[in-house]
Amino acid sequence: MKANQSIGIYIHVPFCIQKCLYCDFISFSKMKDDLIEAYFQALSRELSCYAEELAQYSVKSIFFGGGTPSSVNAKHIAGIMQQIKQMATLTKDAEITLEANPGTLSQEKINQYLASGINRVSLGLQTSDPKLLKTIGRIHNVNDFLTSYQGLVEEGIDNINVDIMFGLPGQSIEQLEHTIKFIGAVKPKHISAYALKLEEGTPLFEAHRKGKITLPDEETERAMYHTLQRELTLLGYHQYEISNFALPHYESRHNLIYWQNTPYIGLGVSAHSKMHQTRYHNALSIDQYLEDYQVKANVIQKKAASLITYEAAYIDEKEDLFETIMLGLRLTNGLDYQSLNDRYGIDFLDAYASEITSLSAEALIEVDQTKHNIRLTPLGMDVSNRVFVAFMKD
Repeated sequence: MKANQSIGIYIHVPFCIQKCLYCDFISFSKMKDDLIEAYFQALSRELSCYAEELAQYSVKSIFFGGGTPSSVNAKHIAGIMQQIKQMATLTKDAEITLEANPGTLSQEKINQYLASGINRVSLGLQTSDPKLLKTIGRIHNVNDFLTSYQGLVEEGIDNINVDIMFGLPGQSIEQLEHTIKFIGAVKPKHISAYALKLEEGTPLFEAHRKGKITLPDEETERAMYHTLQRELTLLGYHQYEISNFALPHYESRHNLIYWQNTPYIGLGVSAHSKMHQTRYHNALSIDQYLEDYQVKANVIQKKAASLITYEAAYIDEKEDLFETIMLGLRLTNGLDYQSLNDRYGIDFLDAYASEITSLSAEALIEVDQTKHNIRLTPLGMDVSNRVFVAFMKD
């Protein structure tokens, strides 16, 4: 094993009961048992291709995302977990997360998750307003959420993240405040809060283009974000990243892998990976993914599979440095630029002197030379992309 080196594993489960109206992820609502079975066989074959990699690193995070991983039979999740444990060394405090939608969990499923090693669940609430839930195409209601949440806690999984969204069609600040109050009553360990982004090709994008829905204006959306920051802080949450809040010691370890720009493996259709300074992704269609790993329905070829990737691109040191700066500045603790100097053999303050001077003058960043730290100001968080671009060298 490489000394002190660990990785995360993301596993894409592209099945859901109904696709949300804003979703542009690779996911499918036609949940045929033979297709699901074939898909997990392909996942297993892809995972086997990483035997050499997994022998060199410890695994500190596993994340089943989707789609809705909780919509499939729990035996499939358990099977992949068993294979990972046979192939890899998990750290003692490994975080193993499963995304779930309210209404897709049962006591039997939760017990199977626990037995397989799942110790964290991310529940998609999005909003506590019934009308808004219907507007964005969610199939659950508030009672479904509470039942799922309480079921997890009662069976022993209390490390729960709750996803919420703001900037929804017709949403008011008062409706958002109601959602925050609702979340405050159940007190999850972690909250992810994202502004709605309309992606081309989604039903909500088309509805907006045709004038059938209206979104809060930019000023209102910013006011919503500031409301989240203020109210969640009052509830005891620490904002540790632009869109993420946690109770003490419950920051998402998996997402920190991305924000700290360290290696990760992505398994499944459309999943992305970054290993050995190379970024690549898997096939973008499920048919191609199954073909790549030689699976059709319940038929699987016995010969060993070979890893098949797309658009593999080497990340040179210049690009990697920019990504480390950009991703690190998303964290409210900011960047330890002394560690950056050691990692890339640079003098950060000298190399970016003009950018630092300009951004500091605009009160978008602040530099603490005693702690060797640079971070976004509250104003900088509001225009973070502008700050990131400033650090992009030609």
